[in-house]
Amino acid sequence: MSKFSEDRLNLCAKFDDDTYYTNFQSYYNIVAQVHSVVLTARNIYVLRVWRGSSFGPEHLKEKREAGMFHINEEMFGSYIVPPDNQILKVIERFGKSYLIEIVVYDDHIETVKTLKSLDFVAIKNVHAFTRGDYLTMTLHGGNGSFDRGIWVVPETSENSNFQKMREACNVLLMSVQNDTDDVQEFGTLGSDETGCDVPVISRNPEERQIAKACNKIVIGDQISVDYFVKSSKCNYHFLTHAHADHCRGISAKFPNKVYCSKETAKILHLVVGEPLPEDLIHPLELNIPYKFEHLQVTAIDANHCPGAVMFVFQGPLIDEIAGGPVLCTGDFRAEASYMRQFENEKLSWVKDIDYSRIYLDNTYFSVDVAFTSREISEQLLQNEIMDHPDTDIVLPLHRLGRERIIENLSSKIFEPVFVYPEKLAIGKALGFFYEYGIPNQKRKIQVVKRNGWKMPDATEKPIIVVEVTQVEHLYGATSESNSNIKIPYSDHSSREEILKFLKYFKFKEIYPTSKSYSKAEFKTMMQAGKTFTEENLEKQLELHTFLEKCPEKSPIAEPRIPGRVYRSDFAESQCPFPRGVVWQDEHEECMTGDLDEWEEGPPQTIHEAIARSRKLIRPRTTTT
Repeated sequence: MSKFSEDRLNLCAKFDDDTYYTNFQSYYNIVAQVHSVVLTARNIYVLRVWRGSSFGPEHLKEKREAGMFHINEEMFGSYIVPPDNQILKVIERFGKSYLIEIVVYDDHIETVKTLKSLDFVAIKNVHAFTRGDYLTMTLHGGNGSFDRGIWVVPETSENSNFQKMREACNVLLMSVQNDTDDVQEFGTLGSDETGCDVPVISRNPEERQIAKACNKIVIGDQISVDYFVKSSKCNYHFLTHAHADHCRGISAKFPNKVYCSKETAKILHLVVGEPLPEDLIHPLELNIPYKFEHLQVTAIDANHCPGAVMFVFQGPLIDEIAGGPVLCTGDFRAEASYMRQFENEKLSWVKDIDYSRIYLDNTYFSVDVAFTSREISEQLLQNEIMDHPDTDIVLPLHRLGRERIIENLSSKIFEPVFVYPEKLAIGKALGFFYEYGIPNQKRKIQVVKRNGWKMPDATEKPIIVVEVTQVEHLYGATSESNSNIKIPYSDHSSREEILKFLKYFKFKEIYPTSKSYSKAEFKTMMQAGKTFTEENLEKQLELHTFLEKCPEKSPIAEPRIPGRVYRSDFAESQCPFPRGVVWQDEHEECMTGDLDEWEEGPPQTIHEAIARSRKLIRPRTTTT
């Protein structure tokens, strides 16, 4: 083993079974023995390891066994690396609390395919987080760039912690060597020394059939949502929220009325950068139906950023164009606290409607990872800030978003948070206050422009940069430096939250609006609805043009990642969508926002994620 690998082993071997279990929402390193590698029914790769003991301290045994995620027979697809018979017998005897099951992504998939049961491995930067009621382990994409990965450890290594763990495994394996009974897991036998042919589920071909997102919404020739062009013939223009990618095209010269929430109306002139005529912007109250000619619209809070709303369109005109009511979600976060409002009498009517169409924010649908609630994210931020009372803190944020957590932070620690002028102006217009208490003489907390601030080359005292974003927790941090703190936070819904949201509603059609989607993903969305039928699904599949991905056309120099979507994957053909759906052009302006303001959603590759975080690229071409 090389010196570099020995250093990794020394770091990973520090893992302590008796103390780690309670450290949720963090990263850890571990040395363990391979049990097996499983491909689940949903095509997720899971590396299963053990350490010769149960995971976590003994006094938390009951909580541990209830809280750890484990693959069950319903989830199981096939073995990629089958378990050795002896290790199967050990787990059968002592229980799955001895197993640690780690979801692996991207370049790590090829690594785990080369492993064998009973190999010893060092794993660096496993992410532990709570998903619903379970503690889940994930090894995010990225290897050398992120200093995370999986390495086989020779049994001859002299590291004392490794040898102690190896001996614990061997003792239990020896205890079952005389057990002649065959053991099955998920109805499948383990492997013996001669090996066996293990069936492997091929990747679902429908995951490679991709359709474009409906980025701009035009319902008939009457109504547009988040689509503002001077040549528009629509009579009604609606704006879901004031992020730059949604209000592009609005200016003092825009010739039509714009309908939006009251909060958005207060700040829109600040976002577009010029005064707007009073008769241009028409604010709508939440949860109140507004009647127009042959049309009714109701704005509902979308739980995204201040002023963000969904629109429910009803009336004879909508019935004529779309065949029934239409719901436009805009960008939204359907966390549990938000969904409870639809059980109240005031908003229960929203889920009782039979919708013809739902235009759906699907930003994170292709990423099957649980999200931390924003309430917990806020607590994590406050705790981290309070843990560094003598250190200057910098929070890079965009002009719009995260206002509430900054105000609550100032109130909680009772000291001011200094916000850059553009964001401060928007916050004041919305009624937020960031300067509770008195200045701390030992440190300064400031919010800076996300794309306009750089770490000084030399400082008199340390600076901690706090990243409040979901991107780092989906694709990993670009640095493992202790100078940065990563707080998981999202204003978009996770895959799980989107599916729970759809289960509330009755609908015939879905049009994802944020990013390209596969046929498999589309089917999953449709199947979540209250009134799902196979017959209707087949009709909807005919309306969406799914094209096979073409790897050889990729303009990106980096290796292509399985399951990612590339712009060049699509043929130069017009998708035959029904009247009412308008596609954005292939060429668009460069977006300078973070993930919440980037129309293409999450980075398509690990390399792009690194580049975005380092602000090295903005992968958009200009309009020709």
